[in-house]
Order: sequence, then structure tokens, then C-alpha cells
Amino acid sequence: MRKTGWAVCGCAVMVALAVPAVAEEQQVNVYNWADYIGKTTVADFQKPTGINVVYDTYDSDAGLEAKVMASESGYDVVTTSTDFFFAPDQGGCL
Repeated sequence: MRKTGWAVCGCAVMVALAVPAVAEEQQVNVYNWADYIGKTTVADFQKPTGINVVYDTYDSDAGLEAKVMASESGYDVVTTSTDFFFAPDQGGCL
């Protein structure tokens, strides 16, 4: 009987977590170097999670900084090279 209770509780938690995902489409916005990701990485992520990925690329650190610092970019994930960092909190980017 105790195992059944845990199973029911586990199912209830899974349903509760799934309901918001059904209610609205989930999306993650990524801004990254063009060659920093595998050819199938986005599809490999989207298929099991159901989360849509908007994947934009840039070709220079200066381009990255200009776009991110200019306005609210809307990106959830932004990557940069290891030798280039800027202060995203300057200008209210965070």
C-alpha cells in the first residue's frame, strides 16, 4: 500500500508539472557564435523537451555587445568567447 501511495503522489507531481507546459508554448531564445553548437543540438533538445528554440548567431564580439547593450534583446541565453567579457549590468541588460 505504501508503494502505491508514492506512485500516486509521483503521478500527481508529473501531471502538475505538465499542465503549465500544455497551457502555453515554451520557448528559449539563444544568442551564440555560429560555430559553437553541433548541427543537431537544437533538434536533439527540442524533440524530448517540446521547448521551441529560437537560435540567433553573431560573428563578432563587438556585434554581440552592440546588440545586447542596445536594448532589451529578449535572449534567455547569451554566450561569448572566453577572452571577451563585458559588463551586461551596465545599461540595464540584466
